[in-house]
Amino acid sequence: MEQLLKTDRPGVVWMGNDGWLLWDGARLLATDLDLHSAERLSPPPGDLSLLAQRLELLMITHAHDDHFRMETCRMLAEQGSCRFLIPESCREKARPLPQERVQYVKPGDSLSLAGAEIACVRAIHGHIQGSVYSGASLLDCGYRLWFGGSTFYQPGDTLLLEEHLSMEPVDVLFVSPTEHNTWVEDSLRLIGQLSPKRILAQHFGTYREHPGNLFWAHGYTRELRDALSPEQQARYHIPEQGAAVPL
Repeated sequence: MEQLLKTDRPGVVWMGNDGWLLWDGARLLATDLDLHSAERLSPPPGDLSLLAQRLELLMITHAHDDHFRMETCRMLAEQGSCRFLIPESCREKARPLPQERVQYVKPGDSLSLAGAEIACVRAIHGHIQGSVYSGASLLDCGYRLWFGGSTFYQPGDTLLLEEHLSMEPVDVLFVSPTEHNTWVEDSLRLIGQLSPKRILAQHFGTYREHPGNLFWAHGYTRELRDALSPEQQARYHIPEQGAAVPL
């Protein structure tokens, strides 16, 4: 992270799970940071104090702790001036945060914030065997954004939806090949529809796995890679936490 912030070249850094830092050469944004879970396999990478000082916007997709960790959000709020983009589905959970820094959104909303143009896309949370989660909210969000000269799509935790099949191509796709998201087959469909220049795997290798959490903690990243065409494999990246991926 620190090396990326010293350059004026756009790039991203994976912080674990669906947590990403997005850098346009001057401004720093993030999605779904969970930096304080006791279930992490390794500590979060980088200088967290520096992150809190530099981060301008954290985009949260839904209320589950591995995406919306209140301890992380409090640290960002207390040590810096970070703003928070939070779905209406998380309004109650977000009450402890300084509300003057919170922007609540719902699917279909579009806004300009922190140097990015952001479109909020519906996310429907999955469960075991690719089923719909019984607690799924129609107000959870993924984010399609235009930032630093590139288009990004962060789906959050979602099954494949009609909205995905009508979406325009993007430059960077964060894809979650887990049982409760788009797994392998639907990840292939999503990649085929969005034709991303960079395909970045997420939602894997972050937490201790056990039989009760494999449906969400285990990502089938290599199985997805093996199912891609040779041309798609050249654009596919299984990241390492803390390592910058230049754009």
